[in-house]
Amino acid sequence: MTAENTRYRNRVLGAIFLIGFVLLFVFGVFDFLHDRERIENFFNDSGLFGPVLYILAFVAAQPLSLPGAALIIPATFVWSWWEVFVYSMLGGIIASSIGFFVSRWLVQDWVRKRLPQRFVGWEKRFVNHALLSTIALRVVTGYAPAADWFLGISKVRWREFLIGTIIGLIPVTFLFSYYGDDTVRWVQNAPVIALAVSLAVILSIAGFKRYKSRTEAI
Repeated sequence: MTAENTRYRNRVLGAIFLIGFVLLFVFGVFDFLHDRERIENFFNDSGLFGPVLYILAFVAAQPLSLPGAALIIPATFVWSWWEVFVYSMLGGIIASSIGFFVSRWLVQDWVRKRLPQRFVGWEKRFVNHALLSTIALRVVTGYAPAADWFLGISKVRWREFLIGTIIGLIPVTFLFSYYGDDTVRWVQNAPVIALAVSLAVILSIAGFKRYKSRTEAI
């Protein structure tokens, strides 16, 4: 693909993204996604279309940096925990993939040209262990769109991104789906414990990575 075609593609995709963002604002989607009671009532009244609309809501929330819990917790009052888990995983994976590809197609070249050299060196170490690094990043950041954007501008391959995202989202999705409101209260009342759990997961992944490296070296 020539440089001119790349610029044209980026302009078209940028225009589509901007139009979509404006439409979300015009139709009040922003306000809706920040109103927990409206979300719960909406999915209660949606019947068979509820799961599809729920997944689409995840996609719509992606550019708003809206935490996944803002959608998952109201959903626990509508469906069983395992249904919420499945729908949330699907919605999260689709939304994260869109964020990843938008970041890679639209801004990767522009951002990379302006990154400091130390970032490039750090990114190289990240990419060398792309799968484990992506899992660890997901465990810590959950559904945060910033993680999708960062991975999009990095040289992490789509395969590692997808697998790492799926594995990394499982713990946080299960907690919010199964415990609902109690998860938020637990994090608020025991932030040190929540941080300790996150660190334990990260250290476990790092330990496994080191063990694997030593095993391969023998």
